[in-house]
Amino acid sequence: MRDAVRAKEILTVLVRYGFSNLLTQLNIPTGWIDRFVNKSEHPLSQWERMRLAMEELGPTFVKIGQILSTRSDSLPAPMLESLKQLRDRVTPEPFDTIKLMLERQLGKQIEEVFDDFEEKPVGSGSIAQVHRAVLKNSGDLVALKIQRSGIEKDLTADLEILGWLAREAHDRLEELRPYNLPRVIDQLKRTLLSELDFTREANYGEIFNARNPYEEQVFAPMVYREFTTEKLLVTEYVEGVSPELFEGTTEEKKELARHGGQSVFHQIICNGFFHADPHPGNVLVTQDGRICLIDWGMVGQLTRQMRFNLANLLKGVMARDVEHIAFRGNRMGRHRKPVDNSQLEMDITRVLDRFGPEIKARDSGRIVLELLHVFGINGISLADDYIMLAKAVISIDQTGVILDPEFNIAEVATPFIKDLERERWQPKHVLQKLYWIFSDGFGRMSELPGNIQRVLKRIEDEDISLSLHHKGLDELSDSINRGANRLVLAIIVGALIMGSSMIITTGVQPLLLGFPAIGILGYLISFVFGIWVIFDIIRGGGHK
Repeated sequence: MRDAVRAKEILTVLVRYGFSNLLTQLNIPTGWIDRFVNKSEHPLSQWERMRLAMEELGPTFVKIGQILSTRSDSLPAPMLESLKQLRDRVTPEPFDTIKLMLERQLGKQIEEVFDDFEEKPVGSGSIAQVHRAVLKNSGDLVALKIQRSGIEKDLTADLEILGWLAREAHDRLEELRPYNLPRVIDQLKRTLLSELDFTREANYGEIFNARNPYEEQVFAPMVYREFTTEKLLVTEYVEGVSPELFEGTTEEKKELARHGGQSVFHQIICNGFFHADPHPGNVLVTQDGRICLIDWGMVGQLTRQMRFNLANLLKGVMARDVEHIAFRGNRMGRHRKPVDNSQLEMDITRVLDRFGPEIKARDSGRIVLELLHVFGINGISLADDYIMLAKAVISIDQTGVILDPEFNIAEVATPFIKDLERERWQPKHVLQKLYWIFSDGFGRMSELPGNIQRVLKRIEDEDISLSLHHKGLDELSDSINRGANRLVLAIIVGALIMGSSMIITTGVQPLLLGFPAIGILGYLISFVFGIWVIFDIIRGGGHK
């Protein structure tokens, strides 16, 4: 009820784009749908219509769609292809509105902190818009990422409505049940709400800079912590162009592509902490030939074991070893339902066959992304970071090819994967793992005598009881009860018949049709009970 107005807007747009049949299946009253808008036929596919509806519903739905487009493990492939075409078409908020938000976060007037504040934004997105200014105390040129007013409330309302629609679809539409839409929306909600906290983005950028060995080639903007809050991010303003607009020499572009690839694979393989979306829009090339990675709102994190699992999966892909890929998929996630390994292997084979008889290393990111989808539809839930990883590899490959058409991501990745294998099997790591295994085992063994002594003490004190529960006897117990009930009812019927027969011959008043009324009543009751017993037996004993 709290979101009723927004719900009506959403339903109106969905009906306008031809989704009235779906809404009817979700138990939304037909009268409501007819009252919203006249239905019309649409020549476009359902996924194209869904994308257009999201664009019309505004910035929060565009952002939701963009994040859903990365969920290849959970959503149909045609839907993902359509969602990837979503573009932010966000009108900037009026300066007066942004000014109120900015001064609330600063706790001061704009003029007290900044000189030359540009009222026209240099960029505007679903969640925030970016303005350029000069710091008053230092003269540094900075970028201010200011959260749009009321975005959290709008986002929460839209996600609540989407969550309700997802639950209804999951319960009522059998064909959508394998995708577990309520779980997808729950994960989406966590991701989006975390992006609203700009201090997290500031932390991630600083973590990258602290662990970055390629700072002469690749960097993240410096954060001005004294001004940064949950709704305001202040960083250095980086003058640069997107990779498509960079006008360097062929050699300079090759170097940039190589440096960018090395940085991303160092993040993934060595740090286990990586920019989850290094597409061309989040990459700037500076005038001095460096790469700046911006928008650190979404990052992936991999444990050491997750990185080892990834290396094993890639080995299986390059060897076209279907059984190993299926085994690794089962080890990488948890099972939402029993997994049919035969079906899983058939789906994996179909994915590999689409990429030809020989797997090319540069296709590895797309193959992994499709395999994650196969694992998902077969009931294996994987960590979101695996999906982010595959998407990051594809994005950096696309960016690299823009700079250098001959860019080979396999050549960049191979040294890092070899380093990961050496790390995995180096004696120090193996011995350390064995140490912890034996240390834990010896610790448990040392506790064994004490545990045994406590059990024996409880036996001696007669403080132990055994609880036995017979399984499978419930149906037998029910059958006995039903039989006993019928027997008792039959005895009652027999007794009534005998009693009524004796009364009939006595001529006891009052009379009915010349016979004692109480005897006739006894016959009637006996007849009803008798019919009930016969009916109960015929229908299989439903009466208890």
